[in-house]
Amino acid sequence: MKFTALFVFIYSLVLSTKSQQRDNECLPGEKHKEVPTPEDSLYACHAYKEHLCCTSDFTKQLANRPIRKIGNFSWTPCNKTLSPKCEDFLIGVECFYRCSHNAFFWENPDYPSAILKAPVCARFCDDWFDACKEDLTCAKNWLTGFNITADGVNTCKQPCRNFSDYYSDGKDLCENMWGSSFMYKETDCLQLNFTGPNPNNELVKKLFGENEDKPKSAVSSRTASLLVFFPALFSGLIR
Repeated sequence: MKFTALFVFIYSLVLSTKSQQRDNECLPGEKHKEVPTPEDSLYACHAYKEHLCCTSDFTKQLANRPIRKIGNFSWTPCNKTLSPKCEDFLIGVECFYRCSHNAFFWENPDYPSAILKAPVCARFCDDWFDACKEDLTCAKNWLTGFNITADGVNTCKQPCRNFSDYYSDGKDLCENMWGSSFMYKETDCLQLNFTGPNPNNELVKKLFGENEDKPKSAVSSRTASLLVFFPALFSGLIR
């Protein structure tokens, strides 16, 4: 019984430590910092300033409006700037992906620098569609629907049409514009246009805290090794 109690204690400690580690990680890759840090001199994405996975320099691109491109990737391949209200929503999405440490919890196991099925609040998606429906684009999926050069410059391969011609509603927009990065959720969902304290921290605690329903990617190979090692160790001690 003593060995069982000790194993349960160590098992809980390992999972708790891993959860805390994940709260201090960013998505891998050159688009993100290695770990989130506070930043005071931001040009945009101020809501994430206390625990930031992007650099202050990156946010300059989101403050120079109207925005035509981020890096070499154009938001305006139809040679027409987006309306300010539409642009606001794209900035909100970009700030979450590039700057929020919460994005790490939806890391795509096949493309670790990307996210997979992060649950965005339905209200945000619906408002996003309403804001952009009369703006122009030439791709439904902005990850795969353009001609893209090796340098990341994107150009149209489909005709320029209103967003409302490419997307039927907010759900269609949220679940297709950035591939499978997001999903449309009514409850237990990410807020991408908040001010004040980050409400998504509480959502992460609710969904990933001490639950056993964590995605497979949530437990590192090191943690998995420990969880295999301890039962074997105690089994040997008991014998």
